[in-house]
Amino acid sequence: MATYLGWTIVTMPSSPAPKSVEFTSNSIVGAVMSPFTGQQQIQDWQASYMEASVTLPPMSATDAADWVAFFLACKGQACVFVLANTTFAGLVPSGQVAGTYWRLKNNASKWSITDGIRYGFQFEIREAI
Repeated sequence: MATYLGWTIVTMPSSPAPKSVEFTSNSIVGAVMSPFTGQQQIQDWQASYMEASVTLPPMSATDAADWVAFFLACKGQACVFVLANTTFAGLVPSGQVAGTYWRLKNNASKWSITDGIRYGFQFEIREAI
């Protein structure tokens, strides 16, 4: 099985495409304020990482099966994946996150099932660095 920096790579389903993706850029910067003078000292570590919140459209049990299998294969934060170009093409500016490995942001995976057997998925991911 293929790996990236020792982590197993799993394949993200290519459909259906996400309904929305919200990206967050996190800079590694520390700030300390003197309790005597109120002056701040900023420590810029010249590092950052990306996070994203992904919402998938409501889907049938057939379409949802691939996504459930994907979440289970991720084993929480233990495995990594690449955002599928076909899945994220319309939501991500070209080349912005291409080739970047991601992992689930936490170890819990959950989804909802509503009337009419429609599955809903919303999950958070973090750049694997």
